[in-house]
Amino acid sequence: MNTLDHGTMNIVGGRIIDSTTDSSGRLADVHIVDGRIAMVVEAGANLPNADMVLDAVGAVVTPGFVDLHTHLREPGREESETIETGSRAAALGGFTAVVAMPNTDPAQDSRAVVEFVRAQGRRAGLCDVIPSGCITVGRAGEQLVAYAELMKSGVTLFTDDGNGVQRSSR
Repeated sequence: MNTLDHGTMNIVGGRIIDSTTDSSGRLADVHIVDGRIAMVVEAGANLPNADMVLDAVGAVVTPGFVDLHTHLREPGREESETIETGSRAAALGGFTAVVAMPNTDPAQDSRAVVEFVRAQGRRAGLCDVIPSGCITVGRAGEQLVAYAELMKSGVTLFTDDGNGVQRSSR
């Protein structure tokens, strides 16, 4: 469970870089309530009391990053990476979400595999794991997957991740 999901936290003295600042950012303090930013004020201004205070002097504070191309390898290649180990590394690097590429075994070309990847991501509970779906069955480049079925399970990104689609399907 993320320590910011419940309670309050103040992040003080950090250099905020987000969509409202230029690349140099600005010094500010952040008040977080139940995992959501509730207030951003000039550094040193009064913030409400919090359960936890993080001193961010000399650090950069940004929104969480999203990795759009992550090889988590599970199911089927757990000796290389699991969803838990990959999402742990992502979270430690500041990523709040990762897109899981479909080059797994079996490939993410069915609702069952996509739902397995999503469930493993929830079980790990370290960052959002967003499964991508294959364009073609088994990433073989020949027969299109059942897009409607995958979309019903929440897939919005499709890729054969490094494999070309060899022929158009009719």
